[in-house]
Amino acid sequence: MVMLVDNRVEPIDLADAFVQRLDRLHSAPKVAQQVLQLTRDPNSNIDDIVKCVEHDPGLAAKILQVVNSSKYGVARQITSIKHGVSYLGKDAIRMLTISFSMVESLTKRSKGRIFADYWQRALTIASISSYLADHHKCLKKDEAYTAGLLADVGILVFSQVEREQYSLIYESYPHGDALITGERQYFGFDHALLGARLLDHWDIPLEIVTAVENHHGTNQHGCPLGVALRTGTLLAGSLWNISSTEYLEAEDILISFFDLNEQQIETLIADCKQDVAESAEFFGVNLEG
Repeated sequence: MVMLVDNRVEPIDLADAFVQRLDRLHSAPKVAQQVLQLTRDPNSNIDDIVKCVEHDPGLAAKILQVVNSSKYGVARQITSIKHGVSYLGKDAIRMLTISFSMVESLTKRSKGRIFADYWQRALTIASISSYLADHHKCLKKDEAYTAGLLADVGILVFSQVEREQYSLIYESYPHGDALITGERQYFGFDHALLGARLLDHWDIPLEIVTAVENHHGTNQHGCPLGVALRTGTLLAGSLWNISSTEYLEAEDILISFFDLNEQQIETLIADCKQDVAESAEFFGVNLEG
């Protein structure tokens, strides 16, 4: 593989240029962009969001599926988009739009193993981060879940913009420090920075952007969301191998930062495995690749 890095250009500028190439190749769904704008606007109202959502039957169906799921436990089935949007509120609608429209649009052209790996890791990190929200007062479940789902979104951008070349790189390095190093050697930046720049481009809250940028590193500076994502990232690579160094590092964080005991950690692992399987079905993805 020929090195492409121009050392005179800052990594953040190289990553931003990649995001611009993605825009030219594969613009985000129009309805999703409009929903994100409306949910960010404090002056917009629910009717505006409803009208927008109704133009995307797939997103509308997902919203109804979510609001009627066991997570929300509504007494009566909700069949109206307006009722569903009103019940969930702007923040939840915003996160669902990012999850279902923006991310799904990026996974459509990703190669088999990258697609399966992305969802396996994304759902694991999301599940772990969401679980940890119950153990830290500064974490919000919906925000933590969405941040986890987006942690590796830079991989999807690489896969879209440099499809064949990135597939070779991805196959050559195990996910983690080795893949980060390989990406930096070839592109001059890694998928964590690339994902963060895409999320900044989408005007995602800075806390999520920062957590995504640092999810492979230890420089979380005590930020609960960043620490949750780091923990989920470590477990995504070690959930079924609890003797690995990644698992031991995650276990240490769970004990020291989130104050979990051994029994709670065992419960977290069991719940996560079940949640990943259920979420894969919910998102309509096949984790077998």
